[in-house]
Amino acid sequence: MSFMSAGGVAAAAASVVLAAALAACRSSPPPTSSDACGPHPFEHVYHPQRLKVLDGCRTVTGVIANVKREPDGDLHIRLTVDDVSLLNDKNRSDQHGDLVLEPVCEGPVTQEDAKDACRDYTSDVQVPPVGTRIAVTGPWVLDKEHGWNEIHPAMRIEVAMEFQVMP
Repeated sequence: MSFMSAGGVAAAAASVVLAAALAACRSSPPPTSSDACGPHPFEHVYHPQRLKVLDGCRTVTGVIANVKREPDGDLHIRLTVDDVSLLNDKNRSDQHGDLVLEPVCEGPVTQEDAKDACRDYTSDVQVPPVGTRIAVTGPWVLDKEHGWNEIHPAMRIEVAMEFQVMP
């Protein structure tokens, strides 16, 4: 028969509590109410008809994998999401298995047909660096031109809390 020391029991209990906290932190938040995205979320999206709305306002979590500027003024962010049910085959094949996020009007617009959408508007969404765990809110859409799912426009990005295991 083997017995655990008091220190061993405390360490085991701490491990269980930490595991539960990590699981809670990494699970996707519930769907967001539509008022979090405002009454006109597509106001500054060029050609919004190319987007099929899957959920009018959704908050998702994950880690930023890549960020690049687009000629339409948007940022194209790849997010390694916690909830892979948000992805489709095109996300898996063309976006490295990531969900696309598009904060709109984040930079110079050089694409002619996108200029009107960003005229006199600059987004106030702050984008943290690659590797940051975030929660992002916006419409969850299918980009019919590319075939992948996105949060577009990304209306709000917040740094999500990370737990680190201490040695």
